[in-house]
Amino acid sequence: MSYRKEATCKIYCLSSITICFLFLLSYAIFPPRHAFSGEGNVMRIEAMGSVPVSVDTAKPDDLAIEDAFRRAVAKAVEAIVPKKEFDTLALILDDKIYNNAARYVLNYRVLSKEVMEDESPVAEGGIQVFNVYMEANISIDLLTKDLVEAGVLREVEVSEVGVTILNLRTYKDFDFLKKSIKGLKGVKDVHYRSFARDKVELVVKIGGDAEVLMEELMYIYMKEWIMETRIISGWFSPDRIEIKLLPLKEEVIVQ
Repeated sequence: MSYRKEATCKIYCLSSITICFLFLLSYAIFPPRHAFSGEGNVMRIEAMGSVPVSVDTAKPDDLAIEDAFRRAVAKAVEAIVPKKEFDTLALILDDKIYNNAARYVLNYRVLSKEVMEDESPVAEGGIQVFNVYMEANISIDLLTKDLVEAGVLREVEVSEVGVTILNLRTYKDFDFLKKSIKGLKGVKDVHYRSFARDKVELVVKIGGDAEVLMEELMYIYMKEWIMETRIISGWFSPDRIEIKLLPLKEEVIVQ
């Protein structure tokens, strides 16, 4: 093999290795869509359930857990239903939702159990109360569905909103931002459409439009970045959102 042919072969091999490396790198930074698929819209809530302890209380653990389920679901409802409507909907919520609270609990973890004296005793010596403190994952999709069927909420049309993220450099930031968006109120699903250097295109399914998503994005906090968001309106295309990440400059204190 001549020197020219050998050099050409080396260049070709190096080019193939480079292409393969870039492909694997892009796969590591931006895995395929199924690698990011979640389990739906879930809200993690901490709640405490209580039950008075007496001779007739056979299983205080079970009763306290049921009460904790009810309180956890009530907190989830408060995050979905406007507060001004609670008074008029109390009976419906109690009958249709809270009485079947376990239906919305995907899983839970007991954090602590304790028996303590009630601070407002109705009898001399007080009443012992059994408390269970837990962390529960609530299915917001199922809860919202039942709230709509019960007439508590009106069904909102789900739309797809395009989101462009600029200056995104690492998979860690991408994963955090994607999960944060998916956890916002009303968001049904998030997946990416395309990616390039410093630019990622997402599609967000949300109950509402771009303005609704824009308001929810204000609740996302990134430790090392400032998020500049704006709505871009098109003449012949749906509104989309642009998120520009700017590095957060640390304040220097001169002593």
